Parts: sequence; C-alpha cells; structure tokens
Amino acid sequence: MSDLVLDSINSFPDQSLSAWQESSVLKFPDSYRQISNILVCGMGGSRFTPLTIKHLFSQEIKLPYEIIDDYFLPNYAHEHSLVVLSSYSGTTEEVISCANQAKARNCRIVQVSTKPIIDVPGYIFDPTQFNPSQQPRLGNGYLLFAHLGLLYSLNLIDLNPKQILNSIQFARKISLTRTLTTQAKNLAKQLKDSYPFIVCAEFLKGFANGFANQLNENSKMISDFHYLSELNHHLLEGLSRPETLQQNGLFIFFNSYFYSPQIRKRLFLTQEVVSKQKIKTIIISLAGPDKLSQVLEAFLISGLTTYYLAKIYGVDPINIPWVNFFKSKLSSLVKS
Repeated sequence: MSDLVLDSINSFPDQSLSAWQESSVLKFPDSYRQISNILVCGMGGSRFTPLTIKHLFSQEIKLPYEIIDDYFLPNYAHEHSLVVLSSYSGTTEEVISCANQAKARNCRIVQVSTKPIIDVPGYIFDPTQFNPSQQPRLGNGYLLFAHLGLLYSLNLIDLNPKQILNSIQFARKISLTRTLTTQAKNLAKQLKDSYPFIVCAEFLKGFANGFANQLNENSKMISDFHYLSELNHHLLEGLSRPETLQQNGLFIFFNSYFYSPQIRKRLFLTQEVVSKQKIKTIIISLAGPDKLSQVLEAFLISGLTTYYLAKIYGVDPINIPWVNFFKSKLSSLVKS
C-alpha cells in the first residue's frame, strides 16, 4: 500500500490553506454580483465538500444554497442563478450535463476543478503538491476551501478571514500529534467487520456524508449516515431486524458542545435507545475551539481512520475496481 495516501491525508491542512489563499481573492465580473440563488453541482467528494459548507455556514451564507447531485438543474434555475460546477477531475458526467443546461439558461457559472470544465471563471487548482495520491477523495481540503473561498470572493458569505486561518492552523497542529493517530487506529479496530452508522447533526451533517463515502472507497466497506434529530422519527424502530445487527451494527455519534441544547439531549438519549437494543455505540467528542475547527478535526479523524482500516483489511485505498468497472461498462453502453 502506497504511503502516498497517508501523505495526502496528512496534507489536508496544506490543501486547505492553499485553496483558501487562492480562491478567496478571485475577481469576477460585476454581473456575478447580481444573483438570487446558488446551485452547486457535484458528485462524490465534489458534492459532500460543498454540502459541508452549506451546513457549516448556514447562518452566514446570504442566499439560498442548494446541492444538485443529478443530471438536471431545477426548473427555477435562471439568469440570476449562480451555478457552481464542482468536479475535481473536470470530467464528471452529471456536472457537465448541468453545465450545458446552465449555459442554455444564461445562468452565471463558476467552476471548481483541477482542469477547466467549460470556459467560465472559477478556481482551477494544481493538486500535485499536496495530494500526491492524485485521488480526488483525498483532496478534500482543496474542495472545502475552494467553495468557501468562492463564496467569500463573491461577497456571498459573512465571515472573518482571520478565523479561517486560525481554524486551519488548529487542524495543522492536531494533525502532527500522536493522539490523533492513536484515536484513528483505535476507531479503525472498532470498525472492523461492522456495519457503521455515522450520526451527526447541524453543522456536521456534510461531514457525516463524507465519512460514509470515505469508508466506502478507502476501506471498501459498507456504511451509512444519519442526522439528528431526523433519525429519531423513524430509525429507532428499525433496529430489531435483521438480528445480525446486534453482532455487527455500530453507531458512531459525533458530539459537539456547539450543538444546540436540544440536539445534545437527543444525542445521549438516542445512544441509550440504541444500546438498549444491544447494538454497540461510540461517542466521539470533538475538541476544536469553533465549528470550523471541529469540522476539520472530524475530517482528519475520518481520513486517518479509513486509511488504517484499509491496512487492517489489507486492501489498497487507492484502487477502486468496482467503480472503474462501472464507468467502463457505462461508457461502452453509451457508445453502443
């Protein structure tokens, strides 16, 4: 297994700083100031990163901010919509489809990618320095802060740039500690041969999606994610079957002192209900001094955990044979 994966994970703070410094100072034509809503088109890692921004900065983003994970823009996309094309590779089929529709509707369009998707302004970044694995899912720092920087450069978000730098510095500091590595290794051991449910709330919702994706691709295992308080309205009654859930089910709750009081009460009560049904639970309490720091802390934990879990299973986190098979088969079907 290549250490390039570990190098990319450990470079998460460098990716973040590079993307923020470059994307937050971009200049756009005046027409890009005259918008009424924001539509971000992306899949996989190019989707859960702007989703993270959406939930993390829900009180700071000035306009409706929606994630489009489909081939089609919604009917309400128009000339005053800002369509953000998010594709690490620049070749994502669904994003290209949305790009063509956005052009046809005269939407304002920007892009986040490693190479131009279409001829529009945006943030085109070179990932070679801080993502030596060259895997899009290991370039989360670039994508997270590219989307945040775009919003800032277009004056679509209220935030303090100094606080952004402080949070990235916090991530850099903890990424160098043995404590983080030990935590990730221990969590990987607990995850082995389990069916994990990642449970988060409020500003961590996008991260929950991201952790589940990383488990799929890096560790080659099934995973699921749910949100508090939504899961309280249905999931608790679904834990009786299959009975094997008592042997391999594992609920991982990410806790934060920045959660609202209502959510914190629900988290511990939910853990109690799950435990009463003889399903294993873990609570991970994040320690960052602010919400952004805790999101970065969570992504560092998940990245390292999925890496060490891949090592336990003896699988290559870079290789994605079934996704590649699917893409090849799909391409042949399109051509036929």
